[in-house]
Amino acid sequence: MDMKIISALMLSAAIGTAPKAMAVESVAASPVSIAAQANTPAQPIDLTVAADKAINSVVYIKVSSTAPQENVQYFNPFEDFFGDFFGQGTPRQQQPRQAPKRSGAGSGVILTSDGYIVTNNHVVKDADEILVKLNDNREYKGRIIGQDKDTDLALIKIEAKNLQPITVGSSEKLKIGEWVLAIGNPYG
Repeated sequence: MDMKIISALMLSAAIGTAPKAMAVESVAASPVSIAAQANTPAQPIDLTVAADKAINSVVYIKVSSTAPQENVQYFNPFEDFFGDFFGQGTPRQQQPRQAPKRSGAGSGVILTSDGYIVTNNHVVKDADEILVKLNDNREYKGRIIGQDKDTDLALIKIEAKNLQPITVGSSEKLKIGEWVLAIGNPYG
């Protein structure tokens, strides 16, 4: 082939592709839109900082209660039959039944350094005894200060000082779609 023809073909190929190469370069140099950034793979959210900050404010709560005691009338059909048959009818006796102990567990968070703790109302409802265990394994008896069944919240108090209260945020500052974190330790 003639060298002039090859040179002409190469020159026309270079001229024909130049605008396309420049267009790609200009698109690549433009800033990336926010929408494009939102579609990039998300990094996992690291919750360890929040957990480390809250761990000494989370408590384990163990409760025990006595089920309502019922008086059960003792009935023995053989005693009634034979007692009546031999003329020795016996009055039926009330037999007190041993009320079973119930136990439950849950978690709560320390609100104040002097021992006020918030928990779920269903955890402490009808509790005869409340045992609160801190992260450092210290244990205290708790007492109910207040309960609200509608919100399922309860306030209990332990006699302790210098506790680490949880940092409480404001729901008014939350935005739809924002991450929140619930922390608890119902298994001790």
